[in-house]
Amino acid sequence: MLAVLALSLLTGFAAANASPGVIQSREMSLLKSKTDHFLSAPSFAVVGASEDETKFGTIVLKTMLEQGLDAVPVNPSLSDLDDPERTSISIVTQPAVTLSILYQAVELGVPAVWLQPGAEDSAVLEFIENTNNTGTTFIHSSARALARRQDTDTTPTCGGRRRGLDLDTPDLISTLRS
Repeated sequence: MLAVLALSLLTGFAAANASPGVIQSREMSLLKSKTDHFLSAPSFAVVGASEDETKFGTIVLKTMLEQGLDAVPVNPSLSDLDDPERTSISIVTQPAVTLSILYQAVELGVPAVWLQPGAEDSAVLEFIENTNNTGTTFIHSSARALARRQDTDTTPTCGGRRRGLDLDTPDLISTLRS
C-alpha cells in the first residue's frame, strides 16, 4: 500500500513538473487510444438522433452510416440494444438526459461512450470521474482536462484553455471525416 502511495505521489510530482509539450503529447496519445477503442466496436448507437435532418444527432448518425459503421438511433433508452457489451454509444442529448444514459451504459457494460459537445455539465463530468474503473471508456470535450488532475484549477471547461493548451476534443463527425 505504501509503495502504491509513493508511486502515485511520484507520478503526480512528475506530471506536475512535466513540460506542456509532454503533457499535450500524453493527452493526445490517451485521446487516440480512447478513439481507437470506441471505433473498434462492431456496432454503434447514437442517442439523440431524430427524424429532423438538421439536428446534430441525426448528422452524427448519417456520418457513421456513410463511413460504413453499423449504427442505429436510440431514443432515449439503451435497453433496446441487441448487444450493448459490443456497442459503442455516441450521445447527443441535453446533460440531464446524458446522465441517465451514462448510468444505463455503465450498468449494461457498454465499452465506450462519446459525448458530443453540449452533452455534458458538471454532474455528467463528476459521474464520469467517479466511474473511472467500470470498464466503460468515456470521450468528451473535457476529457483531457480531467486527465490532468495536477492543475490548480481542476474545474473542467468545455473547449476552454488551461496552461495554454487547446483542450478541445474533436467531435465524432470530425474524427470520422479525417
